[in-house]
Amino acid sequence: MAGAPTVLPGPVSSFVGRRRELAAVAGLVARQRLVSLVGPGGCGKTRLAAEWARSQPAELVGFVELASLPDAALLPVAVLVACGIREEPGTDAVDRVASRLAGEPGVLVLDTCEHLRDEVAAFVDVLLRRCARLRILVTSRVSLGTAGETVLPVGGLSSDGPQLFLDRARAVQPDLAPDVGSARRICELADGLPLAIELAAAKTRALPLTHIEAGMADRLRFLARTSPVGEPRHRSMEACIGWSYRLAEPRSRRALRALSVLPGRFTVEAAAAVAGEPALEPLVDQSLVTFHADDGRYVLLDMVREFAAGELSAAGEAEAVALRLLGWADELARSAAPGLDRADPATVRRVERDDAGVRAALEYAVRSRKALDVAAAIVVGLTFYWSLRGRCGEGLLWARRVAAATASPPCGLTWAMAFLASYTGDVVEGSRLGAAAAAEAAAAGDDRVRGRALVVVGMDAIFSRPAHAQVVLTEAVDRTDRACDGWGSVEARQALAYAFLVRSDHRAALAHLDAAVPVLTELGHAQLRAWDAAGRAEAAVLAGRFSVAESEGRRGLALAGAVGEPVSAVYALRPLAKALCQQGRVADAAAELAAAASFFAAHPGLGVGEELAVCAATVAVWRDPATATPAAEEAVRAAGEVAGQASEAGALLAIARLAAGDPDGACAAAAAAVRCAEPIEARESACTAGLAWCAAERMLGTAGAGTVGRAHRVLAAAADLALLPQVADALDVVAGLALDQGRPAVAARLHAAAARTRAEMGSRPSALVDLFRPADDRAVAARLDAEQLAAAGREGARLTAARAAAYAARSRGRRARPRSGWESLTPTERDVVALVARGLGNQAIGAQLLITEGTVRTHLRSVFGKLGLRSRTELAAEFARRDR
Repeated sequence: MAGAPTVLPGPVSSFVGRRRELAAVAGLVARQRLVSLVGPGGCGKTRLAAEWARSQPAELVGFVELASLPDAALLPVAVLVACGIREEPGTDAVDRVASRLAGEPGVLVLDTCEHLRDEVAAFVDVLLRRCARLRILVTSRVSLGTAGETVLPVGGLSSDGPQLFLDRARAVQPDLAPDVGSARRICELADGLPLAIELAAAKTRALPLTHIEAGMADRLRFLARTSPVGEPRHRSMEACIGWSYRLAEPRSRRALRALSVLPGRFTVEAAAAVAGEPALEPLVDQSLVTFHADDGRYVLLDMVREFAAGELSAAGEAEAVALRLLGWADELARSAAPGLDRADPATVRRVERDDAGVRAALEYAVRSRKALDVAAAIVVGLTFYWSLRGRCGEGLLWARRVAAATASPPCGLTWAMAFLASYTGDVVEGSRLGAAAAAEAAAAGDDRVRGRALVVVGMDAIFSRPAHAQVVLTEAVDRTDRACDGWGSVEARQALAYAFLVRSDHRAALAHLDAAVPVLTELGHAQLRAWDAAGRAEAAVLAGRFSVAESEGRRGLALAGAVGEPVSAVYALRPLAKALCQQGRVADAAAELAAAASFFAAHPGLGVGEELAVCAATVAVWRDPATATPAAEEAVRAAGEVAGQASEAGALLAIARLAAGDPDGACAAAAAAVRCAEPIEARESACTAGLAWCAAERMLGTAGAGTVGRAHRVLAAAADLALLPQVADALDVVAGLALDQGRPAVAARLHAAAARTRAEMGSRPSALVDLFRPADDRAVAARLDAEQLAAAGREGARLTAARAAAYAARSRGRRARPRSGWESLTPTERDVVALVARGLGNQAIGAQLLITEGTVRTHLRSVFGKLGLRSRTELAAEFARRDR
C-alpha cells in the first residue's frame, strides 16, 4: 500500500450545488478507469474533484496538484510525494510509482493537467497498463486524448448559481436582502462560472446588487460556451478580475502582481519577500487571494495568477520581482541550512511549506540563466531537505540543471550532486562527482566542502574497499574538524566506524563512534543518532554482547522510524535480529522483521532490500536450517555483487545446504562466500563460511590436513578480533576434528570451553554447531570414561575464549617440534611462507588466512628467526627449493 496521501485542498467555503455532477463523477469513476473533468478556467473542476475525493476517502490513493509544477520531469516525483511514497534508490521514479500502485485498488487524482498535457497522457497510459486495479481522475481544460479516456464536461452553474451567489454574498454582508432576481441576472452575466459568481458576490461588501449587476453588464466580457483549446487561459475572466484589481489600492495591486510568481500555496513570509510588503488582507477581502485556514497559507487561483502575471509584465516589473523571489529562496535556504544539518523536523516543515516557491525560483534562474550563483547556493543549502524527505532524485534534477546552466559550477554544487547521486543509488557517479568536488575544494582551500566530498567518496567505498575507505575518511575527519562542520565531523566518524565494522573490527569501530558522541550530542541529529545506535548494535553483536546489541538495535530502529530513514533502520534491524537469534529468541526476531515490513515497504533505501533478505535468511536458518535453503538463495541473489551481503548470505546458504543433506553444495557456497569476503576482509562472514566448509568436509569424509588448517586459522582470526560467537563455533569445529584424529579428551575440553564462552554471552549453540555437536558429544562420551569426561570438562570450563584458542593451537598435531629449521614451522607459518613466495603483501596474506596484518608480521618474525633468514626474497627462494 502507498503511504498517507497529501492533504486535500482545504475547503474555504461551503460546497453549493453540483449534486448532479458529483453523482456523475462518482458513477463514472466507479465504472471507468480514466475519467477527465474538462472545462474552462473558473468552472470549479478542482473543487468538484476534491469534493468527490472528500466523500470517498477510502478510495483515494493521492491528490496531485500540478498547477505549480514547472517541469514535466518532476511529474512522477510529484505523484510520489502526493501519494506518500518515497523514492527508491536506483529505481526510475515512474517505475517506482507503478510498482507501488500495482495491485492497489483506489483512485489517483491528477489536478490541473493542461500545461503538461502530453506528459500526463503518457504517464497515465503507463499507470493504467501496469496498475490493473488503479483508476485515475483528471481535471484539465483540455482532454488528454489517450485511449480509454471518458470525458465529463464541466460548465457553469445553472439553477444552483443564485444559491451560490447569495451564500457567498451573505458571508461578506450578513444583512443582505435576498434578491433572487438580481442574483439570477448576475449569474447569467457570469455564464454560471463559479469563480466569476464568487468574485461578484464579494462586491456586496460595498455595493448594492443593482450596482453590481450594472457593473458586470458593462465590464465583464465573457466568451460563453467557447472551447478553451488554443485560446488564452482565463480570457473569459479578465474583465471580472480586472474590475476587482482596479478597485484595489495601488499597493495592493503591486502586491498582487508580485504574488503571481508564487505558484501553489505560499506563506506570509514568502509573500512579504516578493511583494515587498504583506498587503494580503485587502486582497483576501476582495477574493483575489484565497486564505487556507487549514494550514495558514495563501493561494492565487490560476486565472487570478495569470491575470496578475500579465499586469506584472506590462508594468515592466517581472525581472525585479523574479530576482526578489530568488533572493527570498536564497535566504530561506541559508537560514534553514543549520537546522537541516541537524535534521530538525520544524526546519524541514518550514521549507516544505514554501516548496513550490523554491521550485519557481530555481526555474527562473535556469531558464533566464541569471543569478545562477544564487541558484547553486539554494541547491547546496537544501540538499539535506531533499534527502530527509526521500526526494533525492528531485534534488539531483535541480542540481544538474543548475550545473548545466553554469559555466563553472562551484565545488559545493558538485558535492551536492555527488551526495544526491549516491543516495539515488548511482554510487559510481556519486564517487566520481565526490572525487571531483574534493579536488575542486582543495584547489579553492575549502576544507568544509572537501571534507564533505571525501565523506561521499569514503562512504561509497565502505562495502567494496573498506581499507581504502578508512584512508579517505580519516582525512574527512581531519578536514571537517578543521572546518568546524558538525554534520561532516559526525558523518565522517560514523562512516569510518562502519569501514571497520565491515572488516569486523568492532573495537576500532566503537572508538570512532565514541569520538563522535560530543559533537553528535550538540548536533542532536536524529538520523545520525540512529546511525550511532545501529553501529553500536553491530559492534556489540560481533563481540557477543547480545543484550547491548538488542537495546541499541531497538533504539536505532525507533530513531530511524521517527524520521522515516530506512538505511539506518535496516542496519539497526540486522544486529537486533542476529542478537535475538543468538539468544534463542528466533520467534521474537521473526516478529521484529514482520513488524518492520510495512515501514520498509513505504521507505525504500539504498541497500535495504539486500539487508532485509539477509535478515530473513538469518531467521530462517536459526529457525530450521534444513528448510532455509530458499531464503538463503534469495539472499544471495538479492546481494548480487555487493560483497559484504554476498559473503554473509553465502555463509548462511552453506549452513542451510549442509542441514538439508547437501555437503557438496555447502562446500561450494562456503567457498564462494570466502571469495567474496576476502577482498573486503569481512572476517565475521569469512569465519562462519570457513567453519561451514570444514563441517561439510567432515560430513563428506574428506576432512584432512587442509580442513584442520582452515579450522585453526578461523579460530585464530576470530580470537584475534575477539569475535566471540565465531570463537565458540570454531572451538566446537576444532573439537570435532580433534575427535576425528583420535583425541577425545582435547575435544571434551574444547567443547567445555565453547560452552563457557556461550554462557558468558548468554547465547545458545548456533544452527551450524547444532548439526554436529550432539553426535560429537555422544562420540566423546563413548570414548572417555565418566571420570575422564568430567575432568576434561572441568579443565575446559576454566578456559576463557582467548586461553581456549591458545590451547587449541597448542593441541594441534605433533606437539614436539624442533626449535629451528623448516620442521620447526607451525602449519600457519608454513601457509604464510607459501603466500610470501607468491608475492603477496602482509595485508593480502591476512585476508587469505583470516588473520590481521599484525599477526602476519608476528608470524614472519618467528619464521625469519627459526630459519635464520633476513628477507622475503631469501624466504621465497627457500620455499621454492623445498617445494621442488
